[in-house]
Amino acid sequence: MNTILVSSHRRSGTHFLIDSLRKNIDSAEFPNHYSLPADFNIGSLFSKQEKVYTVFKKLIDSPTPVIIKSHLLPEECNIQTPRDKYEVLIKEIFDNSRKLYIYREGKPVLISLYKFLKPACSFSEFIREENDHIVKEIRTQQDFDANRVRYWSHHIRQWLQEASVKQVSFSDLLTRFPETMADVLNFLGFDLPPSLEKPGIPSNLFLHGIQKKLYSLGLGPLPENSSVRPNQVSKAPSTQYFTDLKDEAYYQTQKGELHID
Repeated sequence: MNTILVSSHRRSGTHFLIDSLRKNIDSAEFPNHYSLPADFNIGSLFSKQEKVYTVFKKLIDSPTPVIIKSHLLPEECNIQTPRDKYEVLIKEIFDNSRKLYIYREGKPVLISLYKFLKPACSFSEFIREENDHIVKEIRTQQDFDANRVRYWSHHIRQWLQEASVKQVSFSDLLTRFPETMADVLNFLGFDLPPSLEKPGIPSNLFLHGIQKKLYSLGLGPLPENSSVRPNQVSKAPSTQYFTDLKDEAYYQTQKGELHID
């Protein structure tokens, strides 16, 4: 199994890291397939669909490096007692893949997630909502699911405890790309290319969407940017959010003692 598992909390730079790997590892693939409910996300196996299982089994047997995406907690993919072949495969992928985890400061993560999901509620209400990203086949709702800030913090804490995982800072990948990417490639065991290339953001999002659709149908190559809805990255959160002192205080309280760049 020549697989690289890229894990993250949603909107933490997942595709930025995936596309950086694609651009700097010869023949590396981030597969897409019309039979999958989304991109090549390990969580798709929890749909317990035979066609999804078949696609995964075929694609992970590729001799070239295959990149798999995940937004799961470690406990949701490192399943201690798998109950069926789908959960067995999820655990096999976790056990046998080279693993990366990209993390990002909470404010831009929550702002990006709010813009991505486009909920009907205000941003203040959104960050106080219960976490909705739970694999119910594996676990029940816990205290860390009480709100989105606490879940983001817990997500990072849990992955930081995984000794076999290379931790990648979104901030470092954005501002110190050559050094950070070289460190990632060394961890993965790949030779460094003559020059390290950073993937770009598409200038025409409409055309990008068409290219993504054609690729999913097997009618064209995957664009340089594999994101479902790419966005210009920035270290600084949008100024119209966290302007309420109550939101700022709530964020600081709920994230706890977690300190990251």
